[in-house]
Amino acid sequence: MRELQSLIQDLESPKSSIRDRAALDLMDIGDDSAIAPLLRAIFRPENVNHRGTLVYALSAFNCEDFLETLVDLALTGNFEVSAGACSIIAESATSAKAVQRVHAQLVKFNPNTLSAEHNYIARQELFELTPVESRPAP
Repeated sequence: MRELQSLIQDLESPKSSIRDRAALDLMDIGDDSAIAPLLRAIFRPENVNHRGTLVYALSAFNCEDFLETLVDLALTGNFEVSAGACSIIAESATSAKAVQRVHAQLVKFNPNTLSAEHNYIARQELFELTPVESRPAP
């Protein structure tokens, strides 16, 4: 397996196959220093249609510090990105404080800007992670 820094550098490649391979290798290594570079790659505008594997790679890490970012991905990403982000949130939001953070980010998001049905479904699934008394009216 290649060196950590080399893999992180490959996340900046213009070729999605190189980025994806690097993301999967970083996932296998499991070094938390890969989280920030993975997030940077996910949010690069040129990667917007090629982020599924990058998001999937995050599932190997403790992403509790990035719940708000993951909520945004769940509500704006394509189906693969949205489903991956929801799965990571479900695994990472285990404390009451984490659940409150997910809820707070959901409340901030304007539901009228959701662009696809899977984003609406993701929103509903994420609200189900929040306490009943915190859910918005239907």
